[in-house]
Amino acid sequence: MFSTRILAVVAAALLAAGCASSQGAESGQVTLTLGDQANGLQTLLKAAGTLDGAPYQVKWAEFQGAAPLFQAMQSGSVDTGTAADLPTLAAISGKLPIKLVAALRSGGAGTVILVRDESPVHTVADLKGKTVVVSSARGSIAEYLLATALQQAGLKYSDVTVQFVLPTAAQAAFNSGQTQIWATFDPYGSIGVASGGRVLVDGQDGRVSGIGFISAAQSSLDNPAKKAAIADFLTRLAKAEDWASSHQDQYAAIYAKTNGVAAPIAAKVVAHGSTRLGPVSPDVVSKVQAVSDLMHQIGSLPVDVKVASVADSTVYQGS
Repeated sequence: MFSTRILAVVAAALLAAGCASSQGAESGQVTLTLGDQANGLQTLLKAAGTLDGAPYQVKWAEFQGAAPLFQAMQSGSVDTGTAADLPTLAAISGKLPIKLVAALRSGGAGTVILVRDESPVHTVADLKGKTVVVSSARGSIAEYLLATALQQAGLKYSDVTVQFVLPTAAQAAFNSGQTQIWATFDPYGSIGVASGGRVLVDGQDGRVSGIGFISAAQSSLDNPAKKAAIADFLTRLAKAEDWASSHQDQYAAIYAKTNGVAAPIAAKVVAHGSTRLGPVSPDVVSKVQAVSDLMHQIGSLPVDVKVASVADSTVYQGS
């Protein structure tokens, strides 16, 4: 059950908005359209059941990657998004009017550079002069892993040729052997390993920040009823993350069935996933600012985003 204080805030905001909200259902309720990638959040929340009884309507908008998700937010058709730090920064750098309202943390193992098992590439240094396919677009978390891995190996970003390809197309090319080197993220990374891929390097040990964001459209936050509903949604998401951490086997079984993937792949995706939801704290801001600084330095981000200026701590303070 959720605190009566949170439900009271949502109810009061809904009452204040009344029937004037064009977003509401006939009953006057707000409708939140939640942006998702590869059914990640939707599967989690349905498995945990923490959205049950929410005092607002929920619609899901599913995308292959962050780039099309943020395009939908730009059009005003999606209220919230979920993405790793760099694609979120890329969207903000492109002047998308969103705010960072909560932070997801993981160990980084779900972001990988894969090579075909028969590939002669065995170290990051072997990537020099090679073509690397990166999913899904410039400014993806997979591109950040590539940049940091090259830097740690003493190479420059310009030492490789980068091609940006959406995950499903990249996966087909990798599985057929047309693509030999692929930087990607779960669930595509775990599926790639099961299809003859080898992990060259992953995002652990600080190669990625391990931080992702739930972002909200500024227009949605400007609507008091929607802002209150987003705050309630984040509280429910935090409880779902807690549930998943303590029910990994159950969650993996549901993930496999819902998404049509083999049980071993589902188990890896769940193990690699985020472990908790928290506020956009000063520590989060500091770590993600380093991401923005590096990617602006190599030319991937046209603007060095000042992360603190796009964080909104009034929506979620933690549970």
